[in-house]
Amino acid sequence: MLRLHFTVEDLARVRVEVLGPLAETSLGLWNLQRRDARGLFGGWRARTGPLVTGDGPHVARFLGSPTGGLVDLFTLVGAADGLDEGLERLAGAPVDRLSEEFAVCAGTGRVRARWLAGLTVADRRSVGRLAHALTDCHRVAVAPYWGSIRHHLEGEVARQGRLMAGGGVAALLDCLRPMAVWKPPVLEVPHYRPILHPDADYHLGGRPLVLAPSVFCGPVPQLFSGPRADSVVMVYPALRDPVDAAALWAPPADTRTAGAPVPPAVAALLGRTRAIVLCVIADHPACTTTQLSRRAGISPASASEHAATLRGAGLTSLTRERKNALHSLTRLGAVLLDGNGNGNGGEVGGHRAVGVIGRAASRR
Repeated sequence: MLRLHFTVEDLARVRVEVLGPLAETSLGLWNLQRRDARGLFGGWRARTGPLVTGDGPHVARFLGSPTGGLVDLFTLVGAADGLDEGLERLAGAPVDRLSEEFAVCAGTGRVRARWLAGLTVADRRSVGRLAHALTDCHRVAVAPYWGSIRHHLEGEVARQGRLMAGGGVAALLDCLRPMAVWKPPVLEVPHYRPILHPDADYHLGGRPLVLAPSVFCGPVPQLFSGPRADSVVMVYPALRDPVDAAALWAPPADTRTAGAPVPPAVAALLGRTRAIVLCVIADHPACTTTQLSRRAGISPASASEHAATLRGAGLTSLTRERKNALHSLTRLGAVLLDGNGNGNGGEVGGHRAVGVIGRAASRR
C-alpha cells in the first residue's frame, strides 16, 4: 500500500505529461521480463524478445528487474520528445546524481554484466555504452510502434485534460480507479510494493506531481522521487484494453498518409521503412523531421537518418526555414515513384527509372 498525501497547494501543481520514447523504452524492457497481462503484451513480447540482443538483456535486467524495482530515469531525465534528447540529458546529468541513482538498484541482488558496475560510479564510458544499448533496444522494441504509442498516450493526456476542465483535479485523481483510489486528501495505491519508499505514507513536500501515462507500465502505478528531483513522477498504465493493444501492436500499414500504396519495387529496393519515408515526403512537401516521423510512424532519429540517406541518393532535398529543416521530393525522387506506375517507364534524360532505383538502393 502507498498513501500519497496532498495539500491544497499540491493539488494545484498536479499535471499530466507524456515522458517520451526513452521512458517507454526503459519501461518496455521492464515489461519484456514480466509474465502478467499476456492478453495485452503477449504478442509484443514474443516478437520483441528475440530482437533484444547484445547488451540489451543486461541493460533490461539492470534497469528494470520485476523483483528489484526500476532505476529512475524519469525524474533524472524528465519529459523528452525524442530519444536523442533524452539520451543527451542522461549523458549530461551531474556525475553525483548518476552515481546516486544507479547505485540504488545495484544492491538488489540481481546478476549483471561487469561493465554495468561502471554506472554506479558514473563512468562516462559505461554511460555511453548504456545509451548505445538503449538506442538499439528502442529501435526493435518501441520505434516500430512509436507512432501508435504516441497517439495513444496523447489521447490519454487529452482525456485527462477534459476531466480536469470539467471536474478539477479531484475528477482526474478519481478516474485512476481501481489502480489508485482517491480518498481526499490522500491517493491510495492498494497493491504498491515500496522498495525505495518503505513507509506507506508519502508527502509531496511542495514538489509538483507529474502523472505520466505509459503503455508499458502495469498493472500498478510506480512512484519516482529522487531526493534532489524537482518533481515527483507517478507512472501509471495507460493500456488496459486488449482491443486497444491489438491495434497498437499491429504492423504499420504499407501505405502513404494520403492513401496511395507504396510501390512494391521501391519498397523491395530501398527497404520498406525508407520507401514509406520517401512517399510521406512526396505527399507532404516541405514537412519537418518531426512531422515526417509522425506520419511515417517512426522515431525522429530514424526519420532523420532515412531522410539523409534519401537525400544522399538525390531523391529528396533539404531546405531550412528558421530553425526547421524541411524535406521535399526532388525531380529524381518523383521519377522513381512515378516510374513504377506510369506508361513511359519513367524515362527522363535518357535514364530509365529502374536505373535510378538501382543507384539509390546501392547507397543504402
